[in-house]
Amino acid sequence: MDSNIRELQRRFSKIKNMGYVKTVRRGYTGIGATFESLLGKEEDDLEIPDFGGIEIKTKRSYSKSYISLFNAVPTGSGYYEVKRLRDYYGYPINGNKDLKQLYAEVFSNRLTRVGLWYYFGLKVDFEREKIFLLIYNHRDELVDDSTYWDFDILKEKLGRKLSILALIKAWPNMINGIEHFKYYKMNIYILREFDSFVKAISEGKIRITFKISSYDDEKKYGMVDSHGVSFAIREDDLLDIFEIYR
Repeated sequence: MDSNIRELQRRFSKIKNMGYVKTVRRGYTGIGATFESLLGKEEDDLEIPDFGGIEIKTKRSYSKSYISLFNAVPTGSGYYEVKRLRDYYGYPINGNKDLKQLYAEVFSNRLTRVGLWYYFGLKVDFEREKIFLLIYNHRDELVDDSTYWDFDILKEKLGRKLSILALIKAWPNMINGIEHFKYYKMNIYILREFDSFVKAISEGKIRITFKISSYDDEKKYGMVDSHGVSFAIREDDLLDIFEIYR
């Protein structure tokens, strides 16, 4: 694995020396797509590391946004649990009660309001080795705790995708109306034991985000339009679950 890290460091040094590089895609995802194109990597949606066992994340220099780690849908009382959550606890899209959406950023150390009536939170159950989604009504009554993530599934996803993480930073710049990136810094991180990840969730340092909506076109009207259930962390908290590679 050390040889793959050294090869990525060598390639990053070449990219760094290129200075500002024109984006290959407009919008927020351009920074990652451009760096991958410079590596010669084709885009994919596979849950495997990007480069020789190393997962690559890119970040604008000034950005304080969370770093996405992986997606993991929960288990629960419904056959298709995210659909059940959307249908029961989602809220109308543009006032249309036939079409519901569920967008929520959920933590273990505070409750998040969802729509008009509900609040979402997380509970880490170390004995049962599960992370539970707790749903309260507006009267602060627990109405649902049947949704959960198993430790084993999360551990497998972490080990498969994030054993080694490379965080790439870039300065963005608009040149002739087109965004360019100057990739200037790379840090390599090695994943700690799984207990560190669970502890970070219990301390509210890892966020779980639901992005579940409904199709409004005639062919798929009302069907689930899922953009994932993601686990994410701030850069300042990375060392809670990773060690710096020396």
